[in-house]
Amino acid sequence: MNRAWKLAAGISRRNFLAWSAAVGVAGVVGCKTTETKKVQTRSQIGEDPSDPDSIATVGSKTTVGNTESLEVSGVGLIFNLPGTGSSATPGVWRTMLEDNLRKRRDQTLNVKQLLDSPTRTTSLVIVSALIPPGARKGELIDVQVTLPSDSKTTSLQGGELFPVDLLTSDTTANVSSQVHTGNASGPGGRLLLGNIWAKAEGPLVAGNFVEDGKAEKADTDTDGRPLYRAGFISGGARASMNRPYYLLLNPNDQNPRIGAAIAERLNSTFHTTSDPNLKVADAKNRELILLNVPTEYRHNHYRFLLVARQVPYDPLRAGSAYRQKLEDELMDPSTALTAAVKLEALGGDSRRSLKIGLESASPWVRFAAAEALAYLGQTDGAAELARLAEDHPALRAQCLKALASVSDASSSDRLVEMLSSADAELRQGAFIALRLADERHPALGGKLMNRSYYLHRVSTGHGASAVHLPGSGRSEILVFGDDVKLRGPVPPMPLGTEFTVSVPGEDGVAKVTRVVRPKGGEPEVKEVACAAELGSLLTALATLGGGYSEALELVRRASRTEVLSAPLVTDAVPREMSIQQLCGFAKTDPTLSKVNVEVAKVGTVRPTVDANGFEVPTVSDPFVAPAGALLPKQPLNRDPGRLFGPKRASDAPMLDPAVVPAGGQ
Repeated sequence: MNRAWKLAAGISRRNFLAWSAAVGVAGVVGCKTTETKKVQTRSQIGEDPSDPDSIATVGSKTTVGNTESLEVSGVGLIFNLPGTGSSATPGVWRTMLEDNLRKRRDQTLNVKQLLDSPTRTTSLVIVSALIPPGARKGELIDVQVTLPSDSKTTSLQGGELFPVDLLTSDTTANVSSQVHTGNASGPGGRLLLGNIWAKAEGPLVAGNFVEDGKAEKADTDTDGRPLYRAGFISGGARASMNRPYYLLLNPNDQNPRIGAAIAERLNSTFHTTSDPNLKVADAKNRELILLNVPTEYRHNHYRFLLVARQVPYDPLRAGSAYRQKLEDELMDPSTALTAAVKLEALGGDSRRSLKIGLESASPWVRFAAAEALAYLGQTDGAAELARLAEDHPALRAQCLKALASVSDASSSDRLVEMLSSADAELRQGAFIALRLADERHPALGGKLMNRSYYLHRVSTGHGASAVHLPGSGRSEILVFGDDVKLRGPVPPMPLGTEFTVSVPGEDGVAKVTRVVRPKGGEPEVKEVACAAELGSLLTALATLGGGYSEALELVRRASRTEVLSAPLVTDAVPREMSIQQLCGFAKTDPTLSKVNVEVAKVGTVRPTVDANGFEVPTVSDPFVAPAGALLPKQPLNRDPGRLFGPKRASDAPMLDPAVVPAGGQ
C-alpha cells in the first residue's frame, strides 16, 4: 500500500515515508484491502461468455483499499462558557493553540486575553473526529471534544467551539518503526502533523459520553453544579477534501492500459451528478485507481463498491447471452439478489430487464429488482420498496436506503406516509431516510433549540404518537403526533441543579422554572408558563437556557413516572443483514417468514464497509447465519450522511502530549 500511495502522490521515497505516517493513510490507517477471487480473463474484446461467473470484471482485476476511517484531531478553544472555564496551562497544548489562533491573522483577536480570560469564559480542549472512507469535500462529520487531564475547567456546558483545523498526526518513533519493521510502535519521539482534513466549529452538547453515545450522569462540584468535561458536536466538522476509495490492480494486471480501461468503464457506467468535474474513477498510474462514490450511492457506499466490482471489463453487445442469463436468474428467488447486482453493473440499459422483476410473485425478486432500479436513478420501484419496507423487517433497512437515494417525490411521499406507522423501527427509519433525502422537507418539522439540539415535531394525522430518542449520533428529540403531553397534575420535577418543570393541575398548563444561584449573590428566579404539550415544554426550557441534557432528563423522567402520554422509544433503528446473509435465506425461505424473525437477532451496530467483503454470493456459497457475532462492533465514525451507519469510536483524544517535546516541534 505504501508503494501505491507513493505512486499516486508522486513524491520521493524519503519524503514519502515521513509524509505517509503524518497523513495517516498508508499502512496503519485506511489502506485495508480485500482479497479477490481468481477469475480467468478474456483475451479478446468481443467474446461473450454466457456464464456470469466466468466473465472478466473490474473485481477480477482489482482489490479495494482505503476502507478504514482516518483519525484526525486538533487543539481548539471553547468560548462563551458561563464562568466554568479556565486559563490554558502553559505547555505543549497552549503553544499549539496560540500558533493556531495567530495563523488566523485576525487583528481583533487578542490571543492572550482569550486564553487567560478573568471571567473564565474560555477553555483549551482537544478536538477529534473520524473521516470515514469515501468522504466527499464538504461532508459533515461528528466531532468529540475533551479536556486535557490537567485542565481546571469544571464544565463545558453552554460552550461553543472556535474554528479549528483537524489534522492527521503520528510520531517520529512510529515512522521509524514502520520503515524498519513494518509495525507500529508505542508512543515516543516528536509529533508529526499531516494534512488538514476538516474544519470544526459550533456549539457543543456537553456530557460525559459512554461508548454507545448516551450521556452518563455528570459529576458535580462542591456547590452541586454538574461537571461536564466532554462534549459532542453532531456534524460539527466539514471535510476539506475528498477521500476516495482505492482500486489496486492485481500484480498480473498492473498496466497503464488496463488501469485506463477500467477507469473508462466505470466512468461510462456511473456518473457524479453533484459535481460534474469529479470523475467516479481516475487512473493515477499502473497500479492505482481512485474511486469516488456517485451521488446515487451516497448513503450506501458498500452497495456501490459491490456493484462497481461487477462491471464487465469489456463492453457487452446488445442482447448478449450474458445479459439474457442474468435476466433468467433475476426471476429465480434463489439467485435474484446476485443477478440484480450484476444487471445494475451493466448500467441504465438494464431498466427494462429489472422492471420485469417487479411483476414477480416472489418478494425476493421484487425487492432485488426495485432496489437495483433505485440505485440506477429510476423511480419505477419506489412503491414496491415502500410496501416491502412495511411488510418485511428483514428488507426494511435496504429498502429505506434505496428510497433515500432517489431524489424524487415518488420516494419522499412514500417515506412521509411511513411516519404515521405504528411500527417504531419503520417510523424512525423512514424519518432518517427522509431527512437524508431532503433535510428541509416540511414533514420533518425540525427546529434548533438553544443551539444545542434539534426538536422535530412530526405530525402523524391519526397515526401513532410516540417520542423517539437516538442511541447515538445526532442530538435530537423526535415527537411523533400532535398531542404528546405531560398529564397533570405533575409535582415539581427537578432537571439538573437549576431547572424545574411542573403541571399544577389538570387544565393543561405547565410551569418551567430556572433558579440561578451565583456565588456570593442572591438567587435569580425565572419562570415561564406554557401548555403541557411536550413540544411547548421543551421550547420553554430552551428559552430559559436549557440544553440537550435537561431536555433528555425531562423526557426520561416523564416516561419513568408515567406522566408522558405517549411511549418513549430509544434507538429504534431498523436491523440490517448483509447481502451474503440474505442470499442464504433466499434459497430456503421463499416467503421471508424465517428471515423476518431472524433479523431481530442482528444488533444495531453496523460493521465497517469492508467487513463482509465485496464478492457477490454464488449458488455454491455456504449459508451465512445472521448471528450477532458476525457483525462485530467496529470503531467507525457515525457519519450523519450515512443511513443506519456505524456508531462512534472512543472519545479519547488522538494527540498524546506525552510524545510531544516542549514547543511542539
